[in-house]
Amino acid sequence: MNKNRQCIFSILIGKLADFQQDSIYFRDVRACTRTPSLRFEEAEEGKDKLHVFDRFLMHHDYVIQKSSGERFVEITNDKNEIHRAGNIIPGAMTVSKIILPLEILMPELEISNVNFKFTNSSMYDEKTKNVFSFQFISPEYIQIEVNTFQSQKTVTKALITGKINTNRKQVVKIKEEDVNETNLNLVREYLDTFAIESEAYIQKDDYRDYTYPLSYIAALPSAEIVKQMEGSGGMINVLRMNFGSVKMIPITDVKGPEVRLERKRERTSFNKIMAEIVNGLVTYYHGLAIVNPAAKFRNSTSSAISLAK
Repeated sequence: MNKNRQCIFSILIGKLADFQQDSIYFRDVRACTRTPSLRFEEAEEGKDKLHVFDRFLMHHDYVIQKSSGERFVEITNDKNEIHRAGNIIPGAMTVSKIILPLEILMPELEISNVNFKFTNSSMYDEKTKNVFSFQFISPEYIQIEVNTFQSQKTVTKALITGKINTNRKQVVKIKEEDVNETNLNLVREYLDTFAIESEAYIQKDDYRDYTYPLSYIAALPSAEIVKQMEGSGGMINVLRMNFGSVKMIPITDVKGPEVRLERKRERTSFNKIMAEIVNGLVTYYHGLAIVNPAAKFRNSTSSAISLAK
């Protein structure tokens, strides 16, 4: 192996223990070549690292229990009864399960866009596997394809893009005295529904990160769509979020992040919903959801954004 090759980023192996009920492991697609993609570095206790040089795979095996799903929809304020009375895992929870490992294991990764397509419903108490395929457009920019499987069927396909920012600490640095404890505890409860140590996200290598996880932000539109639409809402077929320059939302405001929705012109086959994530007077992120036509806005003539204003 050419030891002079430049490492793109490193994964702290000790972080894997923070996923208390899951199994995460890596596969080197170039392992049998003279230039493998991954190199393990043994260090002092808790500091072992996996250095990344080229494309690789990450497998994440997990089971979501119904009690965890019920707790999740309470935290995200999703009133869809199929996640309580039924056996269907919230799509927002599947989204979180894909984004969260990236935020915890790779804190230098700035996620700019996520695109999810749901092809089947996933069920509580069944083994689920996420397969991540990391490819590098350049040494800085990353494209991640994710396939989620349950009972040998694909339930979700995702495409995530982002870049490595070694100066991320300066981007998200917030004074501890400015943090809203109530909302910080909500984030801790959110992480706890996945049996993940909350400190795994908050405590980065050499600083405290008091910003909302993007996985949490991406879970919010689903609940708001249910709230704004009649009945139980309907199945989200597509969810896209644009995080732009990845300006993170600080956990400082009392109200916390909100979702504003607007439906585009009515169609017979699906509903196209535009979303904005706002915090106070600042609009941070934009999104789009495509929902089946089983659900309709309570007020089909008025935009939810207009109503919010």
